[in-house]
Amino acid sequence: MRRRPTGVAGSALLAAVLALAGCTGDDGKPAGDGSRASGARSGASPAPTSALDADPAKAPRDRAAARTLIDDVIADPALFGPGAVAATPYESDPGRWSVLGEDCVWRQEPLPGDVLATLSRHFEVPAAAGKGAARLVAVVTVHRTAEEADWENAGMLEEMLRCPEQQLGAGERLTDLISSASYYGDSANLYADDVLRESGDYRGAGAAATPYAWMQMRLGQVTVSVSVRAGRGYDMTEAQDIGREAGVRMLQRVKGALGRDGSAEGERAEDDGGQDPSGQSNGAEGNGR
Repeated sequence: MRRRPTGVAGSALLAAVLALAGCTGDDGKPAGDGSRASGARSGASPAPTSALDADPAKAPRDRAAARTLIDDVIADPALFGPGAVAATPYESDPGRWSVLGEDCVWRQEPLPGDVLATLSRHFEVPAAAGKGAARLVAVVTVHRTAEEADWENAGMLEEMLRCPEQQLGAGERLTDLISSASYYGDSANLYADDVLRESGDYRGAGAAATPYAWMQMRLGQVTVSVSVRAGRGYDMTEAQDIGREAGVRMLQRVKGALGRDGSAEGERAEDDGGQDPSGQSNGAEGNGR
C-alpha cells in the first residue's frame, strides 16, 4: 500500500524496519550496521546523504513538469533488450496507482495528493529457446518532495515484511517473498538514495510457480521500479538480470535530467550498457504489479 505510516519520518521508519527485520545489503551485511553513525562520533566529515547532486531549478513542481520528466526517463522496449516488445495495454491509467491493502490484495486507487505523476509501462519477452514468456513492468513516480518519496519507500518496505504472500488478480499470487533494502552509502549502494528489493514465486491460475523479482530505487523526489514475472525455464538470476539494466538506465536518466551536470550523466548511462554502478545484481516491480 502507499498509505503513510505515522509517528516518525520515512528514513527513520525505514531504519527501524530494517533493524527489526534483519535485512541485509548487497554484500550480506546488515543494511543498518551503524557505520555512518560511528563515523560521526569519530569526528569525520559527514558523508553525502544522497546519490543525486540535484539542481533545484530542475525539480518538477507541478503535474505537467512531472509528466514531462516521466516521459523522458521511463523505459521503452529497447531498454529491456532486443527481444522485448510492448504489451497490450502498454501504459497504465496515469491517474491511478496500485495500493496493497491490509488484506495483502493489490487494488487500483486514485493518486494521493503527495504524488505529482506516475506511469506504468508493460512489456513482454516472448517465449523462445525453451523459455516461457516473461512479463515486465516499468514504473516512474514523481512526488512533490524527496521527503514524500522517502515515505513511500518506508511504507513499501513495511508492506513487504507484512505480506510475504500477495494477491495480484484473479488466480494470480506472489508467494514466498523475501525482501531487502539499503540506503545510499550502505553496503555497495552508491547509486541511489534508497534501494528496495523483493523476490519470490509468481503463481498464475493453475500454472506452476515461476520466478518473480522486483526492485525500486529512489533519487530525491523520484522513484523508478521494475518488476519481472518470468516464464517457465527462467531461474531467479535471469529474472533479476532482465529488469536490472532497465532499472539502472532509468535511474541514470533521472540523474541526467535533475542533476547539476545536466545531460552528461544520462549520456554516460547510455554508453555503459546499463550496468549497475555498484557492480551488483539487483532484484526487480512497482505500482504496476
